[in-house]
Amino acid sequence: MGAEWELGAEAGGSLLLCAALLAAGCALGLRLGRGRGAADRGALIWLCYDALVHFALEGPFVYLSLVGNVANSDGLIASLCISCRSPCACASCMAAG
Repeated sequence: MGAEWELGAEAGGSLLLCAALLAAGCALGLRLGRGRGAADRGALIWLCYDALVHFALEGPFVYLSLVGNVANSDGLIASLCISCRSPCACASCMAAG
């Protein structure tokens, strides 16, 4: 595996955030699912993880899309969006040159 498989800082941060959300979703789902069957606990774990992902990852992206733009932001979500394409092809970057 050559250099093309190396992860950047943004990708590593994203993986750590997703792992933390998964751990939090599992803990919350197991706590809420006490006394229920395995299928119900599994569904609760998935629903808790999904809700956390919506709030933590998609919420800031929607906020940046409505209030500002992703190209001029320094946040984690913006850095992930900008790092996935080289050079940036968004309208703001194309207009800025």
